[in-house]
Amino acid sequence: MNSLHLLCLEIKRPALVQFARGQGLLRHDDEGHGYTLHAWLAAMFGAYAPRPFRLLESRAELLGYTAADARTLTEHAQTFASPQAWSALVPESLGTKPMPLTWRPGQRLQVDVLACPVSRKDDSEKDVYLRALDRLGDAAPPRAEVYIDWFRRQWADAVTFEHVELSGLGRHRLLRRGRAEGEGRRPRSIERPQASFRAVVRVGDAAAFGRLLTRGIGRHRAFGFGMVLLSPVP
Repeated sequence: MNSLHLLCLEIKRPALVQFARGQGLLRHDDEGHGYTLHAWLAAMFGAYAPRPFRLLESRAELLGYTAADARTLTEHAQTFASPQAWSALVPESLGTKPMPLTWRPGQRLQVDVLACPVSRKDDSEKDVYLRALDRLGDAAPPRAEVYIDWFRRQWADAVTFEHVELSGLGRHRLLRRGRAEGEGRRPRSIERPQASFRAVVRVGDAAAFGRLLTRGIGRHRAFGFGMVLLSPVP
């Protein structure tokens, strides 16, 4: 990706529900509307759909990273989106800003990430804390410690940590399509952990940091997890 833009838009909740009904998604448990938003963003913006993204539910505002600017996104949606999809957008709210193309090694930043701390092994996805219990039994560290260690490892050499904390913890019902051919790719609801992390970091490998910002942290990044939000260090 040659450029990265931060997208912000507001959603009309009743119209989003109508879109989900038209997609046959209201029959399923989709906490946080992750799958519905994934489908809606694809219907609106096609290949420009932001991934990762994050929904700020208290004000029905969505943030995301995308390769396109606001004009390109608007033109694509006006040309190709269905009326049902378009009706869920507050058009005047759609805005973007270009993100930096390069990052300075040693630059201090605060990062906030809502992530899904799971890993895949033998084609099976599992909570990383449960994997720690499988390996270590009663000797496993506390859940928060396992999650923080997992979060640190996601960054590899992209940053060094001055401070990291687990700021929220819960379980989440996530709608996904089946992976196996016999499942017919029908949506199914699965339960996964979710964890909110806040950290103060220094940029290490600047190129790796830029790639992680674009890619996001952990799994289920197309469904509302993994977006790295940046802010100045207090």
